[in-house]
Amino acid sequence: MKDSLLDLAVRNFEKENFTKAIQLFEKILKLDPDNPVAIINKSSCLAEIGKYDEAIEQLEIFLKKNPNDFDALYNKATTLYDMDQYEDALDTFDTALKIDSKNSPALCNKANVLVALGRHDDAISVYNRALQIEPRDVETLNNIGIVYAGQKKHQKAIKYFESALDTQKDDIDSLCNLGNSLLEIENYKYAYECFRQVVKLDPTDFDAAFRLGITCNNLKMPDRALIYFNKLLRRDRNNIDVLINKGYSLHLMGKYGRAILCYKQVLKQDPDEINAIYYMSKSTARQNDAKQTCNLISKLLKLQFLNDHLDHDHDHDHDHDHDHVHLIEKIQKDSDFKRMRTNANFLFLLKHN
Repeated sequence: MKDSLLDLAVRNFEKENFTKAIQLFEKILKLDPDNPVAIINKSSCLAEIGKYDEAIEQLEIFLKKNPNDFDALYNKATTLYDMDQYEDALDTFDTALKIDSKNSPALCNKANVLVALGRHDDAISVYNRALQIEPRDVETLNNIGIVYAGQKKHQKAIKYFESALDTQKDDIDSLCNLGNSLLEIENYKYAYECFRQVVKLDPTDFDAAFRLGITCNNLKMPDRALIYFNKLLRRDRNNIDVLINKGYSLHLMGKYGRAILCYKQVLKQDPDEINAIYYMSKSTARQNDAKQTCNLISKLLKLQFLNDHLDHDHDHDHDHDHDHVHLIEKIQKDSDFKRMRTNANFLFLLKHN
């Protein structure tokens, strides 16, 4: 009976019926207080429902009697990671790996902790140790790629995402990660194929559909982008990022008035949304509305100046003029402002801000 009850508890855990699984594990522990499977799995269930302190408490009681139990140490380390206690998690993974130095999941999770601590080179080294054990592990390959992508080393990242896809061609995470890096290096055609494949595999994937729309805009296919953005807005009609990019699709189609309506909808929610202000000024410039364009550019430059100085207050090594100067240069180069370059007020704003 005890074994069948344990099987039932484990099945509920695997089906993510965590509360029911906890109740069943507790029944088992009344009959067998030292049952390691029940204790460790109950702690995992507690962690899954956010009861981290209870999970740690149970594991520590168990580890006092069983200090070399790998599973208990592994669960404790992953729970500490979920609690953002990264140094303690790292120490616990190290203890577990002394018991089983070739455990790939433990190595991968230790590397995740190192990433959280900002130790990216150390993380890649540990991920590579995991790959020596399981060379085709999709999660590890993706994790290395994500670290490189975070360092703007997208060519390196792409190699790892492609390796993951060689192993599992329809893996959605790998496709999305690859698409994101391709977007960053402006390989829009290949990025489009990645995101389109994700949307075919999972039509409900919001982020993939959003990035597919962005890619369509970059490929000068705004009419197709508009289809994706409209679908997303039916699910989340006030999503600021989608509204801004829908506006840009309309802008690319020459429908400047409709684009401006999208930006106004964003600015009702957030009057200081810099991207909405910038893109709206592009559309008003295209409409030859010099006064409104100058008003928007003036507000934009003031907001960027304030944001730069707020950053400077929090980070004294930050070049607080860089973003402001970059924005002015961006406006000067933007072809949408071509007709504004003969406007005295527009030129004054760029010169004296």
